[in-house]
Amino acid sequence: MREGALSTETGTGTATLVALEDVSKRFLQGRREVQALQGVTFGVVPGELVVIVGASGCGKSTLLKIVAGLVKPTSGAVRKTSAVEGARGIGMVFQDPVLLPWRSVLKNVLLPTEVIQVPDARARAMELLEHVGLDSFEQALPHQLSGGMQQRVSICRALLPDPPLLLMDEPFGALDAPRPTRPSCSSPTASRKPSSWPTGSW
Repeated sequence: MREGALSTETGTGTATLVALEDVSKRFLQGRREVQALQGVTFGVVPGELVVIVGASGCGKSTLLKIVAGLVKPTSGAVRKTSAVEGARGIGMVFQDPVLLPWRSVLKNVLLPTEVIQVPDARARAMELLEHVGLDSFEQALPHQLSGGMQQRVSICRALLPDPPLLLMDEPFGALDAPRPTRPSCSSPTASRKPSSWPTGSW
């Protein structure tokens, strides 16, 4: 996938939160080289919802991990504004909930507070849990929840610091929601529309 490069500012003067410039990623699987991404160039501005669409295995998760700083690109550049630098700049929801099994629902949501300061963290965590219908499960352990409930806890955890940029990797796969048909494409593409959220979300 390749789109026109975005400058650090839009036509209205709004700075992009993050911009990818000709990003590629290659992996080695044994002796075989796998081209996961090639020539990805686009960006996202505050308040914008960007959806990455593509068939299974075409590099969507790799792309999000590169933006999050969890994986380094083989080539190209990822440029971020100061708003999304640091521990509280980006929230990440993975395909799997990745909850700590010995911690309660509430303590899993509060996990980011062990790295960063979140004002009124407990009250905000309970508000988020109430919003997703889990306020009566705050003391439950992950193994006592369904897969969909665990994923809702993961979403609350990512939202707790109110990050300027929220990355979501197929976060609703375990929830009771209509599943899209599989796109017939060989590489990820991006579509975008204005978002009512106060964050840039992928």
